[in-house]
Amino acid sequence: MIRVAEIREDSLVRYKGTGTIGTVKVLKEEDGEKWAYLDSTGLYYRLDTLEPIEHAPERKELEGMTLEQIQERFKAQQEMMDKAKMQDENLETGG
Repeated sequence: MIRVAEIREDSLVRYKGTGTIGTVKVLKEEDGEKWAYLDSTGLYYRLDTLEPIEHAPERKELEGMTLEQIQERFKAQQEMMDKAKMQDENLETGG
């Protein structure tokens, strides 16, 4: 099992909440929390919400889904990204 401590800059990771994949570009620690900035979303994620992966999976995961299911998945991902962005803004402003 790969540990959070093994995530470093240029690691390929998956966000556990939505399955979003990206490369870690910046690591930082703030208020005792460790964060990673992903190139794919332009957002910071807590390291404990990420898992290292060796390569990006193929995009066959949407096969067999209805348009409604795909829209629901997109909506859930967008909500998670919005929430993460708000958390990042709060970190920057201290609010």
